[in-house]
Amino acid sequence: MISRARALDLSLVGLISVCWGLNWPAVKIILTQIQPWTLRSLGFAVGAAVLFAYARSRGESLAVPRGQRWPLVAVALLNMAGFNICSAFGQMNMATSGAAIIAYTMPAWATLLAIPILGERPGPRQWMGLACGLTGLAVLLGPDLLRLGALPLGPAFMLTGALSWALGNVLIKRTAWTMGPNAITGWQFAISLPVVLPFALAMDPAPTLALEPRVLVALVFHILVAMVGGYLLWFAIVRRLSVAQASVSSLIVPVIGVTGAIVVLGETPPLRTYAALALILCAVLLVVMVRDKRPVPAPAPVTAEPRGAGSP
Repeated sequence: MISRARALDLSLVGLISVCWGLNWPAVKIILTQIQPWTLRSLGFAVGAAVLFAYARSRGESLAVPRGQRWPLVAVALLNMAGFNICSAFGQMNMATSGAAIIAYTMPAWATLLAIPILGERPGPRQWMGLACGLTGLAVLLGPDLLRLGALPLGPAFMLTGALSWALGNVLIKRTAWTMGPNAITGWQFAISLPVVLPFALAMDPAPTLALEPRVLVALVFHILVAMVGGYLLWFAIVRRLSVAQASVSSLIVPVIGVTGAIVVLGETPPLRTYAALALILCAVLLVVMVRDKRPVPAPAPVTAEPRGAGSP
């Protein structure tokens, strides 16, 4: 019988898998009419405005305690700006399926970084889940792994993004956040905006207002569902679980991303996709569904409001 807490963990993992998995083909569609710097500027600006407004409507303070300012800047630049910039340019220089898969080498880096930085000691099931999930990713990428040398720019962007995301996730756990989740996430969007906006204004052409219907739908999904909703879900997962558990749980996202690319973008699925799907599902079940005997580190306290479905 699955406990209520474990059922909530599985629900959060399932929700974010859909949000972020379908975001990969959505971004590919958006980039046909909107340039990367402009896309990220729009996402960060709207995300900050929506979350700040929502936080205020719930009576959540937007003030950042002095001791949490630099950690918040570091997490924002790594988790939000670094990963999103690299993933946009990565998708422009390689196939969506390959980009999604390389991005989700993140669990390996996060699990390893958490050992010296947080002193985490992943249990046997977590190591097994990590190995199983990364094997699934390798099977999914298949022969493309041998051709990465011919596409240096795209994989370089995606690996840099994965490392940035991994370090950001580890640093989240180092701070006892006392702000509410919506404020924390909103500030990460706001801090990231000045990083991308000057490049958008200087380098990108003015975006056209005559967007194709599918581009408009993809843009709304990307900003409101994947960016705002997805990051709230992800930061909730990171705070509920250890870095190793949260990271390996995210491995189902590229499976949905590749499937979405097949359905939405018309890619033809290779047979290895199904083997990879089985391996990655096993990884998620090993880490999330089966309770490890060793205690999971306590989540960072939040005093501004009870923890719900979101925060970093």
